[in-house]
Amino acid sequence: MQKYRYQEIVDRIEALIQSGELKTGDKIPPERSLAETFSVSRNCVREAIRALAEKGILESRMGNGTYVRSSDADEIKTTLAKAIEAQKARIQEIFELRMLLEPQIASLAAKRIKPESLDRLKAIVLDQGRAAKDGESEAHLDALFHQTLAETAGNSVVLTVMKTISTLLQDTRSEFMRPLRRKDVSVDGHLRIIEALERKNPLGAFSAMNDHIRDMKIITFQQDGDE
Repeated sequence: MQKYRYQEIVDRIEALIQSGELKTGDKIPPERSLAETFSVSRNCVREAIRALAEKGILESRMGNGTYVRSSDADEIKTTLAKAIEAQKARIQEIFELRMLLEPQIASLAAKRIKPESLDRLKAIVLDQGRAAKDGESEAHLDALFHQTLAETAGNSVVLTVMKTISTLLQDTRSEFMRPLRRKDVSVDGHLRIIEALERKNPLGAFSAMNDHIRDMKIITFQQDGDE
């Protein structure tokens, strides 16, 4: 996660408290709204809310939302920081899982891919590239590429596993972790995987997928850099 994102979240929280927009008795916005406001995933927001409630800073009222009980800026900043660190650790582990599974899936796909499946993957990457160029969200196309590749591998058990953990894997594709450079690198990585699939080169597909996930992880957790 880039450094500026953490600092931006802290600054916004402080600004809300100092301006009086976030004060005792206020009802906080829904998780989705908070995630969009602070550019973090909903899991991160949910964890922060839970931690703040345990500390008595927030109060969840059954069927009536969550309210501010204390506007202690330092307490909120500390709790949010811990929630962000926990989210980063979780995403690190998900990337490790992807490294274990997806290069092997790409290798299988290279052995079994059919022309129509290859054409579909190309179309998905073309759409992804267009979306990235236009500044639109392309996370769903990223996910579709990997899901289609799993289907192409021709192993029903592998496909079931990938579908089962699809929600978990989505945490590594959250929009808050997709600066423009990551989108461009993602498209390039998918194109290299397709090149190996066209050659029916299992080793090449394994290597291309391994490099792709490694690059995504590096960009996601890069401390400094430009979008």
